[in-house]
Order: sequence, then C-alpha cells, then structure tokens
Amino acid sequence: MIRALWSGATGMAAQQFHIDNISNNLANVNTSGFKKQRVQFQDLYYQNMMMGNGSVASVGSGVRVSGTDRDFHQGPLERTDDPLSLAIEGQGFFTVIGPNGEDRYTRDGSFRLDSQGRLVNSQGYEVKMEGATSIPPAVEDLTVDKNGMIYGKIGGTYQEFGKVILTVFPNPAGLEGVGSNLYRESAQSGPAVSVEPGLEGAGFILSGYLENSNVEIVTEMVNLIVAQRAFELNSKSVEAADQMWAIANNLKR
Repeated sequence: MIRALWSGATGMAAQQFHIDNISNNLANVNTSGFKKQRVQFQDLYYQNMMMGNGSVASVGSGVRVSGTDRDFHQGPLERTDDPLSLAIEGQGFFTVIGPNGEDRYTRDGSFRLDSQGRLVNSQGYEVKMEGATSIPPAVEDLTVDKNGMIYGKIGGTYQEFGKVILTVFPNPAGLEGVGSNLYRESAQSGPAVSVEPGLEGAGFILSGYLENSNVEIVTEMVNLIVAQRAFELNSKSVEAADQMWAIANNLKR
C-alpha cells in the first residue's frame, strides 16, 4: 500500500507538469514563431519479488518526466505587407546578436530598422547579415527576395543592402529556449551552421509574412482533458491506498 501511495503521487506530479506544459502552449497560441513543446515520460525502477511457486513478479514504482522536446514543424503564415516582416518557408533560423554578443536563434521574423539603419528584432537585437550592416534612411521601395538579399532604391537606382543568412542545426528539437522567442545552441542540438537561404537544407525567406505559432488549440484542449483525467485517476489510486491502509490499521478494533 505504501508503494501504491508513492506510485500515485509520482503520477500526479508528472501530470501536473504535463498540464503546466499544455498551459504554456496555449498561452503562446498567438506568439509569432512559437513552437509547441511535448512532455516525455519514463517509468521508474522495478522491484522483483519471489512468489510462492518460484516465479518472479515485477512491480513498478511509478512515472517521472524524462524531458521535453519542441515540435518545429512549420506554423501558418500571416500576411503583413511589411517588407521587413520575414518568414522562413522550410527549415532554419534567423540569427540575432544577444545583449552580451552571443548568438541567439529565432523563427520570429518581425524585424524593423533601428536609428542606425540596422535590421533588428523587437528587442532591438541586431540580425546577422552578410555584406552591408546598415540601410540609409533615404531608401525607398525596400524589398527582400527569397534568398535573403535586401534591395532598396536611392535616387531612382536599386542597390543591395546586405543579405540575411540562416542557421541550421543537426537536431533543432534540442535547442534550449531562453524566452523572448529566442533559442540557444545546446549539446543536444549540435553545432550551428550558417547557410544561405535555399541551400544545405535551409528554407527560403518570404518577405511581407510572419510565421504564427504552430500550437493547435483543439489538440491542446484534448491533451488537457486527458492529462486532467490522468491526474484524477492517480489521485483516486492514492485515495484507495489510503483507505486500505486505514482498514489495516483498524483491524485490532
């Protein structure tokens, strides 16, 4: 009965974590470039007990959360008509320079120009590019082609103002989220590889679009119901074990 109490408790703790993860997914249903997380579970150690006829029975000890991974499948694209709103059609990440000069990676392409003419994200972090790093304020008809090249017209003549590059990883699901729609490299993700859009498995860039969250509300709501019922069932097993323990304690009365 003690084992049943602890096994039920581990199930309740695991399902609580599952519900927390689903809540975070639902909270970010409108977050540009957000990728939903999934919870992975593992059973705990087993105890082998000898039975009367010489056979062995194994009894488990419950469950634990073994980790989470991210689902990086493409989210729906939303038209913005802003040429500096960029979406990646396919694999890859935009690279921005963090506050301490470190590289951070994102699928959120809601970019703009800062006071120095640099392409930055909503936090003001500069987007890594090849070529020119600033765009003059007098530029007109700013456009970005599918290969990441930025064009603009000055004095009636079109000029190039650098090229947005992408970054790919051997295992993007292993990237570590750091908030603000940013990720950083980890041992599980493998090393970052900078590539041109459309090459080495990277997708193309779409100007005037943003990638929305890939969270599916209906799926998450179903998962929430399942997790809630699983939590309830585990609490019932704890309650049943407690009642059996109470009966055993009261046998002398």
